[in-house]
Order: sequence, then structure tokens, then C-alpha cells
Amino acid sequence: MWLAFLVGYWIFLRGAKREGVKEKEIFLLVLWVFGGALLGSRFLYFLQFSAGGFAFHGGLLGGMLAGWLYAGKNKLNFGRLADLAAPALALGIFIGRIGCSLINDHPGVLTDLPWAIEWPDGALRHPVAEYLALNALIMFFVLWRIRFFVKKRGQLFIIFLVWYNVARFFLDFTRAADTELIYYNLMISQWMSLLILAGVSAFLFYSALVKPTGIDRF
Repeated sequence: MWLAFLVGYWIFLRGAKREGVKEKEIFLLVLWVFGGALLGSRFLYFLQFSAGGFAFHGGLLGGMLAGWLYAGKNKLNFGRLADLAAPALALGIFIGRIGCSLINDHPGVLTDLPWAIEWPDGALRHPVAEYLALNALIMFFVLWRIRFFVKKRGQLFIIFLVWYNVARFFLDFTRAADTELIYYNLMISQWMSLLILAGVSAFLFYSALVKPTGIDRF
């Protein structure tokens, strides 16, 4: 997780300095976001389980809230900062999911596919962490490639949110259900993905019909 944070910070720092954001502001912003992400991820995990752990969606929402508060407090454009963070987040997720793979986190559904992974109990399962890592790596390259072609501020980050949560919703069907809390046949992470997608949809609807400037004014 620390390696993911450091690499993501380096990528974000390069882009933010090119945009004219002061290095001190970048450092403090990242501290705010990192703190918000830790609190949010731990809080959401605690709501599901009493043991130690972190939930990605809680970290995402906590980091977004902290970044938005910091940007507002210091009169920075949240949309611009969020766009700079999008590729860094994707690469950070890729690195973090490698860690999940190394500790056999996220056991997958039993399968006989050729790329199934043999777990310590001898069962052949879907490589869920590897699916998530590969998705994040592809997302990073795409976001990195199109970052100069997306003109309206905030749109690159919205692409990240939609891509990640759509992919996460479907990939979680390959996770073993007996290790997660299930509500109405969906895992908490899938409900969180749907909640974020609904929030993005509502925001886009609001931006298009009520406030055309949208996230560019944040």
C-alpha cells in the first residue's frame, strides 16, 4: 500500500507542478487525501467486520471528501486536481492489488479455467486480485494516453470512477461469496459501486441540465 501511495504521489506531483500548483499545496493535499482515505477505508470495513482491514470504496470516498474540503479551503479547482489524480489512482490500485495477490486476499469462485490459481487448500479459484490488477493497469495506460485530449475539467476523473466501478461490479461476481457480506445477492462492494455510479449519473444530469459548468467550478 505504501509503494502504491509513493508511486501515485510521484505521478500526481509531476502533473500538478506542470499545472502550476505549488509543491507545498500538493504535499498538504496528498496528506489530507491519504488521511481521509485511511479513515474512510477503515470505517467502511469496520461496518462490515470487526477485525482489522480496509475497504477500497470507503478509502475512495474518504479521499474524495478530504480532497474536496482541502481544495475548497485553499481555493483550488477540485476538478483539475481530480483529473491529475485519476492516472495515479489507477496505477496505485494496480500496485495495491499485487499485494492482495501476494497474501492470497480475495479468494475467487471455484473454477476449472486454464488460468485458475491453486490456493493453499488445494482448490482452483478465479484469480480475483489479478483481474483487478490487470483492469487497473489497462485503465492507467488509457487514462495516461487520453489525459491531454479530455478538455473539460473533471471528466478524466469521472471516466476513472465509471470505469473502475463498472469493472469492479462485474469482477466481484468471480469472488467467493462465503467470505463477504451479501445483501439481496450482491456484495457490499457491488452495492458501493452501484451507489457511486448512481452518484456520478446524478451529478452528470445536474451538470447538463442545471449547472453546465459542473465540476469545473468546484
